[in-house]
Amino acid sequence: MTKKIKNEHIHRDDSLFGLLLSYKHNNTYVRVFLNEDDASVAVILTGNPKFWSNLPPEILVNYHGMKRLEIGVEKMFIKYILPEHLIKTAGVSAGINLSADKIEVENRLEDKGYYIIHTSTRYLNRVLSGVKKLLNLSAQKKYEILEKCISEEQEK
Repeated sequence: MTKKIKNEHIHRDDSLFGLLLSYKHNNTYVRVFLNEDDASVAVILTGNPKFWSNLPPEILVNYHGMKRLEIGVEKMFIKYILPEHLIKTAGVSAGINLSADKIEVENRLEDKGYYIIHTSTRYLNRVLSGVKKLLNLSAQKKYEILEKCISEEQEK
């Protein structure tokens, strides 16, 4: 008895979304907190929402979270990209248009799973426009970020 092997065509999706599909488990979740007493803003990035519980208590007590409608966005996550990818490609401000001397960074991605960018409320408009820009990245830009990160990892 012989077995017939069907000639199955493997369909490869070479579209941009098809290429990004292999990174569908990567997401960056974003939260923006305000502390009106200290006149400060904190942008928090994480790759998994379960890490919100690891945030320092002073963030949860002294700050109040901004809702997505206050920020003016539909969603509060970035598909296909991890926080590490944003930091590698866009620098310590993760793509928010602020110079390094105007921000304080707390990078706890390795042990606690979050990345916090602190700045003054004086720069709130810049922070909010930067967060909007991050959350509305095009598929092309996401693929470029992934491509840069992959090429850096291969060079190592």
